Amino acid sequence: MSAEAFVAAARGFLGVPWVHQGRTDKGMDCVGLIVLSMRAIGIDAPLAADYGRMQDYRQARRYLEVFCDRVGAPEIGDVVLFKTTQTLHMAIVSEVDGLAPKRVIQALGPKSNVVDTGLQFPPLMLWRPKWPS
Repeated sequence: MSAEAFVAAARGFLGVPWVHQGRTDKGMDCVGLIVLSMRAIGIDAPLAADYGRMQDYRQARRYLEVFCDRVGAPEIGDVVLFKTTQTLHMAIVSEVDGLAPKRVIQALGPKSNVVDTGLQFPPLMLWRPKWPS
């Protein structure tokens, strides 16, 4: 298992519609994208969907700590945590430009699908999945 496999799994969900707390290939949110991409490569990420539309930073951090380590410099396959104009959000880094994520795979919100797009908001934190050895 590797970062490349994780990103490839996430790309397999491109075009899937956004659904709040969705955890299927018929609809998912940002957490669902990460969970389903992890599970697609054999990592048992928790399916928990116990958050409201305005996700709490502490809650997101506790969730990510289960299967990720916090890191400073980004690599492809890292999970980026950032704040949009409305809520806290997670995405998967698909391209790096120096010391910053350049592109991410994300399920951003209503009337949207999973996309691979430029990162529009500054990252608050970066997390690296704990790849099994």
